[in-house]
Amino acid sequence: MKEASKTNLYRDAAFFEKYLTGKVLDIGAGNDLVCPNAVGFDTEDGDANHLNQYFPEGSFEAVHSSHCLEHMTDPVQALHNWWPVVKPGGYLVLVVPDEDLYEQGIWPSVFNHDHKFTFRLDKPD
Repeated sequence: MKEASKTNLYRDAAFFEKYLTGKVLDIGAGNDLVCPNAVGFDTEDGDANHLNQYFPEGSFEAVHSSHCLEHMTDPVQALHNWWPVVKPGGYLVLVVPDEDLYEQGIWPSVFNHDHKFTFRLDKPD
């Protein structure tokens, strides 16, 4: 899918310098790592829902995930498990598909049947 590469087209050098320096973990990247210094974590490496079971606390300056959170069985719990592996002062960078843009307002998804959750900012539910 090359999700990181597509998103990186809209990121400038300042973004990378601020958010993706040092040791970076890229969740669900496959062979499309967000930056050269990233370490990938994908399904063959374990269950990203429980990332904190694979890495010690504070292991990375940044954790990046592009189009992965919607595949988690419990995205809120997944985020609670992702944060501990970020060093204090580090960053958790997330990219998720917007319900109206990607799903076109249709849920459950007709475009990707593995999407377990949908995300939107401007709707009350």
